[in-house]
Amino acid sequence: MMTDFFMAFYNSPHWVFIALGGILLIAELLGTGGYGLWSGIAAIIVGLIACVISLSWPTLWILFAILTLASAYLWWLWLKKQGKDKSTKGEINQPQQDLIGIKTVVTDAIVNGSGRVKIKDGTWSARCNQDLNVGQRVEVIAVDGLILNVLPINHE
Repeated sequence: MMTDFFMAFYNSPHWVFIALGGILLIAELLGTGGYGLWSGIAAIIVGLIACVISLSWPTLWILFAILTLASAYLWWLWLKKQGKDKSTKGEINQPQQDLIGIKTVVTDAIVNGSGRVKIKDGTWSARCNQDLNVGQRVEVIAVDGLILNVLPINHE
């Protein structure tokens, strides 16, 4: 009885790879950071190929490895192109460092070195060594806690 199970397993590589793909996709839902997704898709593709073409087990595993590596590499290239590569982000405990270089406008006049600027859908406290009017364009040059240091942008 157990021998029949293993023979069915051995004679149905397409179902093995499709099931492996399903398991990897479920693992991706638990949070593998994308690699489970591409490995799962590669396994399903190998399973579909095995349905159409009769290939040996070693050939199927090599095909699975090649598809997994190729898809993971293409995914990495896409992430890099999208600017989501973690190496280009600020420190994990200081995400506000990513604000440096942003050009924005003054929302509350900066008087005596203190005011507010607009960032996305909110406003931030800002410092500048000169008084600035509402609507004036500024660039964030540094971040000190939750206070942005800004400089006015001369007309470009």
